[in-house]
Amino acid sequence: MDVFDQTRLGPLTLRNRIIKAATFEGMTKGALVGDDLVSFHRAHAAGGVAMTTVAYCAVAPEGRTERDQIYMRPDALPGLRRLTDAVHAEGAAASAQIGHAGPVANGKSNHVPALAPSASFKRPTCSTAPASSAPP
Repeated sequence: MDVFDQTRLGPLTLRNRIIKAATFEGMTKGALVGDDLVSFHRAHAAGGVAMTTVAYCAVAPEGRTERDQIYMRPDALPGLRRLTDAVHAEGAAASAQIGHAGPVANGKSNHVPALAPSASFKRPTCSTAPASSAPP
């Protein structure tokens, strides 16, 4: 097995085992894909990565950690399609880091309140280890 060997990832066949991890490049003015982001990911694809990952794509506007991060909505789809087509034209696959920042979303930047199941985090008090193996 070699890093440059073709491989499968679920239903995808990748040209090698090199995947560009998700990084927020700050190239999504207005929370939309622009020419700079398309060029950035196209360059990685042209450089030989098998798959490039777009980040950070929130599922809702209040789930962003920064106001200009992409959030999934109809207006975002044409830019994401253009980026995907550019990456595919270079022989690579495209993926997206999709998430919701929950309590660490930036409500001040987003101009919408952060949403989370709880206002505070409470560390669990139970252990999965049997009582007999617990440290003294």
